[in-house]
Amino acid sequence: MTHATVTHGPALARAPMMTLSDDGLVRLTLESLRANPFIHLLSGLDEPVASPLQEGASLDQISGYTEWVSTTPPVITLGWDWWLDVSATPIIYIRIGSPRSNVMLMDAQHRDLGRRKTDAALGTLISTLSWQAAVAKHIGSRYA
Repeated sequence: MTHATVTHGPALARAPMMTLSDDGLVRLTLESLRANPFIHLLSGLDEPVASPLQEGASLDQISGYTEWVSTTPPVITLGWDWWLDVSATPIIYIRIGSPRSNVMLMDAQHRDLGRRKTDAALGTLISTLSWQAAVAKHIGSRYA
């Protein structure tokens, strides 16, 4: 498994303030979220969608998903979809859509920030992870 730590140094020594709510969401502040290390759990390819018969070659889009988890209790789950940009050199993985997670971010007064702000913060967090290399390695070994 690939380890990806969001922060370094003394921030990891502090226990993040987070709680598991009755609705199954882990509620925490953005600072606490950033203090959590995440590891790659699983990645996979989406099933190809059958396209209508056509003459000549066509370029099928390669897409998939990835799931990551925190290493601290309660476990935070973080997943997202991606597609492979084969027109780029080198080929790159690009995150698409909103993240999936059991997280609800809270403000300093412990009020929920809402799904839109939480998803935006999770998207920013994902951009700090070296997820493309972990996904490429996992996909290469799983489907080789």
